[in-house]
Amino acid sequence: MANGKIKADTLEHSTAGALDTQYVVHGSAKARHASNVTGETLFGSFNVSSLGDTATGKQQINFTNVMANDTFSAVSGSGSRSNGSARMMLIDSLGTSSYQVHAYNNSNALGDTSSSSTVHGDLA
Repeated sequence: MANGKIKADTLEHSTAGALDTQYVVHGSAKARHASNVTGETLFGSFNVSSLGDTATGKQQINFTNVMANDTFSAVSGSGSRSNGSARMMLIDSLGTSSYQVHAYNNSNALGDTSSSSTVHGDLA
C-alpha cells in the first residue's frame, strides 16, 4: 500500500477562519514533559524518550527526535510541595539531544521536586 501526501499552505475551518501552516510548524511546542518528585518517572511527555535523575534537584530530559541546534527555548515549572515548594526552576545544559531542569527550594539549595517543561524551536 502506497503512502499518500497532503500538501497545504493554509488550514481553513468553516467558522474559525484560516491559518497559515507555517504558523503551526513554527509555533507549536516540539517537546514537553511532566515528571514525579524524584525525577525518575514521566507522567506525560511528547518527543521525550527518557528522563534521568542526574543529582539532587537535577533532571535530564532526552529528546526522541533531536533539535536542529541548541538555541531552542525551554520553559519549566514545578508542581510539588512535598519537599518544600520549589522557589525557582532553571533550564541548563541545552543540547540538540537533551537539556536539564534544576529545581531550587526555599533555602536556595537544589531539591527534588516534580517538574514540567515545554520546548519551542526547530527539529533537525
